[in-house]
Amino acid sequence: MTPNIPPIFFDEARDLLAVFQRGLLDRGARDAEAINALFRSAHTLKGAAGLFSLEGVVQFAHAAEAVLESVRAGTVALDDATVKALLEAHDELERLIDEVAQGHERQGDQKLVQVLLARAGGAAVPAAPVEKAAAKHRYSVSVRFGAPVMREGFDPISFISFLATLGELTDCEATFPELPDGDAFDPTSCYLRVEATLVTPVSAETVQSTFEFILDSTQVVVTEVVEAAPPPPPPPQPSAESATPRAAETRLVKVPADRLDELIDLVGELVIAAAANQAVASRNKDTATSESLATLNQLVGSIRDTALGLRMVPVGETFSRFHRVVRDLSKQLGKSIQLELQGADTELDKSLVDRLVDPLTHIVRNSLDHGLETEAERTAAGKPPTGTLRISAMHEGGSVVIDVSDDGRGLNRPRILAKAIEKGLVPTGAKLATEDIDELIFLPGFSSAEQVSEISGRGVGMDVVKRTIEGLRGTVELSSEDGKGTRLRLRLPLTLAIIDGFGVSVGTGRWIVPLKSIHECLDFSSVVESEPHHRLSIRGQVVPFVRLRELFTLPGERPAKESVVVVEHADKRVGLVVDALHGAVQTVIKPMGPLFQHMEGVGGATILGTGDVGFILDVGQLVKKGATPRARAKEAAC
Repeated sequence: MTPNIPPIFFDEARDLLAVFQRGLLDRGARDAEAINALFRSAHTLKGAAGLFSLEGVVQFAHAAEAVLESVRAGTVALDDATVKALLEAHDELERLIDEVAQGHERQGDQKLVQVLLARAGGAAVPAAPVEKAAAKHRYSVSVRFGAPVMREGFDPISFISFLATLGELTDCEATFPELPDGDAFDPTSCYLRVEATLVTPVSAETVQSTFEFILDSTQVVVTEVVEAAPPPPPPPQPSAESATPRAAETRLVKVPADRLDELIDLVGELVIAAAANQAVASRNKDTATSESLATLNQLVGSIRDTALGLRMVPVGETFSRFHRVVRDLSKQLGKSIQLELQGADTELDKSLVDRLVDPLTHIVRNSLDHGLETEAERTAAGKPPTGTLRISAMHEGGSVVIDVSDDGRGLNRPRILAKAIEKGLVPTGAKLATEDIDELIFLPGFSSAEQVSEISGRGVGMDVVKRTIEGLRGTVELSSEDGKGTRLRLRLPLTLAIIDGFGVSVGTGRWIVPLKSIHECLDFSSVVESEPHHRLSIRGQVVPFVRLRELFTLPGERPAKESVVVVEHADKRVGLVVDALHGAVQTVIKPMGPLFQHMEGVGGATILGTGDVGFILDVGQLVKKGATPRARAKEAAC
């Protein structure tokens, strides 16, 4: 039966394991500081698990810590065999923690424990993490627990109990100097202060790390006592807030994702309410109220941007996990492959980042299996024996672009076409354009693999990638050159919650165009070049156009004067012909009902300030539709 463990333990434990794995996979960092960082992550995880008596996690973390201690001492090399053993320890620790989160606890793989301890020089797992007889330091430890410690699910006594496992704990005194009287007393707050002496072989930093999970609210002072030296000064007195957090470091507050989602929803409702008030003031021609609301709308916009910024996270953490995927699969496939990451600090909405993992994993596995050649094949083709897989991210307009590219063999288009014909996806004898052949790999059930393996060939993968990305209002672009490699480009919106839009209307319907996709707005009659061929001429450049009235089969006659909104996506431009322009508007994206989810060219819905429903246009789909000659010819024939 597992103890009642606060959620922060699992968040921090997984963060520590991520740091541990990244450190092992980063071959460029093998200096003393990098090895110390590895050791600290294992030690801190062991200490955290010890607080909750998770013996299985403690034992495994200690075994990994023992190996790294030997590496630090120079008696064990951090070679491939050691890294392999530590990576296996990482995987087992991850499994153990996941099982604890599900309410189960077990001992880890004992064979692997013995492998680790043997590599560490035959060390045994002691009953306590360190041998007390080897003590070298005497510390004065002062702990002033923060008021919210118990509310966060931590037992202060468990920290002191674990501190005792580091060595000999003496002169331990518990006091309550800030305990309030009467109604001021809060039974959920912690008022405990502990003073003690610890004799131990570990460093002061290691003692401090015992309290790693609560240092944001708890003050810990660890001072080494030297013989014949004057006694250390008493720690500073507590402030009115009960505890002083570490002021020299950047303060980080972890907030559950559902609370952020709730905040974004409330901000969205605030945006809608502000727009409704602005519409009423404009309708009533109330100038004073309109001016006051303009100031309010600026503040709402700032709140909106700040709230959305809380959910923006770097994609680097998602990217870094592919070091392990590439390492393991390259060994399994017998290929030499290096992974290059670029733009890891590019930020994206957390909800998008989480849903990117599976499609990116499909793409990376396909690239390793199908795209990149073996060393012998590359050498015979005059290439370097080691192939390169590159994952990059960058901001482009109102989107984030993620590229996954390799310098492999490229798509085998004759084989792709033959496989499609064999599976009945394409008629026998069909002759397709290059881009149409490339699109075949996104069909459900399609695979060009010669045989089914654990990695590919089951006909599941690229169709899932495309469906997932399009479900996130994104697009997938594929390019490949025979013998030189393949690139998949994922283009995604920065957020799925709130966007700046531009209102247009066709008949009685209102539509929203994402503002960052708009290149310019023009009078349609001044730029139309060929109505039957859906073609505009803008400063000598030919631009195709799409009529929203025709595309969505909307009722009503065309007005005498029409406008065209020129939108841009993936370096391509298309004109959207509309009845009228209504200007910029903050747009809260609402999910589409089942009836409209498959409506081509529509990416979402919103509530307008008037209370009416407006549809948000999917610019990527519209640009693709308008830029396809066959699509325009079909529209012209209608």
